Amino acid sequence: MRSPMATQVSNMSAQHDEKLTPYSDLAAKPQIKSDILVRLSTFLQTTLDYQKILTLFKREIAAAVLVDGIQFDNQDNGVNFSIGHLGTHSCSYQLNAQNCKLGDISFYRSTRFREHELANIEALMGTLVYPLRNAMRYKSALDQAFKDPLTGAGNRIALNDGLKREMELARRHSYELSLLMLDLDHFKAINDGFGHLVGDEVLKSVVEKIKECIRQTDICFRYGGEEFVVLLNNANIADARLISERIRMSIEAYCLQTDNGPLQATISCGLAILHPDDDAHSLMDKADKALYKAKNTGRNKVCVHEHSVQAILCD
Repeated sequence: MRSPMATQVSNMSAQHDEKLTPYSDLAAKPQIKSDILVRLSTFLQTTLDYQKILTLFKREIAAAVLVDGIQFDNQDNGVNFSIGHLGTHSCSYQLNAQNCKLGDISFYRSTRFREHELANIEALMGTLVYPLRNAMRYKSALDQAFKDPLTGAGNRIALNDGLKREMELARRHSYELSLLMLDLDHFKAINDGFGHLVGDEVLKSVVEKIKECIRQTDICFRYGGEEFVVLLNNANIADARLISERIRMSIEAYCLQTDNGPLQATISCGLAILHPDDDAHSLMDKADKALYKAKNTGRNKVCVHEHSVQAILCD
């Protein structure tokens, strides 16, 4: 049973699944050869990839303490990473560096950790904190480079990479991939009538509504201006259409209060499914043609590309 107590350990706070020994008692017990610390410090500074850092850390600490699995969580950076087997017994720590929270790390195995093993873990973590901090900073900077600064959706660079990756995964694992292209209706009139600041709020609200309607595995991108793209992985065209309609209705129902009165917006959607002979360009082109049809047949609707309609009829 995990104790509710917590012990401050330098820049780490600890919580174990059994009674905690004060750190002053543990500190005298670490049994780690100096060459392990030197080697570990050297290895952990060779990469800015947090997954590689944690994998190296687990491998190298085996000489000092047996650990079956490690889990690391950093909600601010969207990180939840585990390696190895997450057993019954655990010890958990909150990692901090210079008053900055790096995340929570837990060590697992099938038997209880002994007091000298906890001391070893805590001593070894001194080599982990700063490489992990640098890795989190690097990931944050990298994430920002792939995000649209206004809406927080992925940008065009992220779309190019994400579409290529999702197409490869869909073909490797033989599941369906649907692509949804969306365009705000009469957005120029919104900017002209309410101002560009209100237009920006509309764009941000649209992305929020899209994210509320899609699954965690789906990805939203700002394609440009008032256009967006959503990748719906492992979703056939029928499922994708349901999600598309959910997005359309959510945006239609939303009302933004402005100084010039309430503002309601609508969105048109074009939907296409990945076919064996598609590349990224042809898949985008099919969704774009479906969007064009939605725009030219009344707006505020979802249109499916004709080849994707045939896929439904063949199911």
